[in-house]
Amino acid sequence: MKIRQILTPALLAGCIMVTGSAAFPVNGYSAQTKKVVNADVTSKLEMLGQPFTNEPYARNVWDMQVFDGKIYLGHGNSSNDGPSPNAGPVPIIYYDPQTGKFVTQKVVATNAKTGKQETRSVTDDEQIDTFKIFQNKLYIPGNDSVIPGWQYGNYYELSGDHWNEYQNLPGGIHVYDMAYYQGKLFAAIGTEDTPRVLMSGDNGKTWKEFAKIDGLGSRTYKFFQFKGMLYASAIIIPENKTWDDETHLLAIDKDLNIHQQKVTGKTLLPGMTFVAKPGSSPYKKISKTVVLNNQLVYIAGELYNDSQIMPESLIAAKSINNARAVQLPDRSARPTDMIVRGKMLYVLTYTKQADGSYINRVYQTRNLNKWQEVLTFKQDTYAKSLEEYKGDFYFGLGTDTEPLSESAGKILRIQAADLPK
Repeated sequence: MKIRQILTPALLAGCIMVTGSAAFPVNGYSAQTKKVVNADVTSKLEMLGQPFTNEPYARNVWDMQVFDGKIYLGHGNSSNDGPSPNAGPVPIIYYDPQTGKFVTQKVVATNAKTGKQETRSVTDDEQIDTFKIFQNKLYIPGNDSVIPGWQYGNYYELSGDHWNEYQNLPGGIHVYDMAYYQGKLFAAIGTEDTPRVLMSGDNGKTWKEFAKIDGLGSRTYKFFQFKGMLYASAIIIPENKTWDDETHLLAIDKDLNIHQQKVTGKTLLPGMTFVAKPGSSPYKKISKTVVLNNQLVYIAGELYNDSQIMPESLIAAKSINNARAVQLPDRSARPTDMIVRGKMLYVLTYTKQADGSYINRVYQTRNLNKWQEVLTFKQDTYAKSLEEYKGDFYFGLGTDTEPLSESAGKILRIQAADLPK
């Protein structure tokens, strides 16, 4: 379900292994790569299953999250546009590495009309886009509510073996992200007019509007914490010769003071430009974010099929408005996901081949300068999400709107014992 159309969707071999290193200086960063002999693990991948029952696009594994020894899986589709429009309500599914089974958890909600508590096998949302962990609790922002609809949005909190659903975010038909900061819960919502942020001071029992972003569009997409501040971002336009690329991030300090942080596409999306062509959009968004060595590292790309993303670039910032493009070892690679373990950053990427297949790679780095190729594997589509648990790597396969891949929604694993040494 969309509240405002802002774009036209963009339509967008075996590996030859070598040893040694190569350096590519880019905006002050040098991508020095050490490739591992026999890093191709295609033959050793396990296909754990394809647990979603929707059509291919709605089987995109938007996010994977380890919690309590389980791998939780995001899926569905909130876009009004095909393929698989408004694909919910979707269930909450995890993979249990101990039993090797996929499990669907129950959702407990209070019916807004009757006031009675109901237990269901699905959420009241079209898509599970992200999972969040706050204070050792697991949450799901309600990406696109079916119930209650336009007046209120939802969020979900794991409680034992089931999820409690709360239908109480005013105006939050889309809840794109959540954050926990200074003892408060925050929600990034999509509205009919302007990007807004809600706040709860009582652990989500009640919510009120906290601030608006003096920015573009009508949706707040992402929170990130960096150097003691909480930031919220909406649409960003890259440097171009047609439109002004100035906008704002919402910056919240430790005393909960609100600042409209001026940014530009040039400074926040360095190296990214927009060239007008059929099927493309000038709108960009920040997707995955992590902090490594006191730098904010984020994936940015084009808004795609409503609120999704076509990833384009990996970017690192020493401070807001002091960002630099990070050159991955494979210049053609698109970054899709990141995780941090200790002081190590792992980046999942894909490169589309001439024959339509995809080379998926995981790189690791401690400093964004020296990279090591951890593994690579070939598939008929790309890996959209990445997780790691007890040394094993898990991958969730995805697909673009065109061409569609029937492999979307497959969950793959490479065990630690089979990783290249």
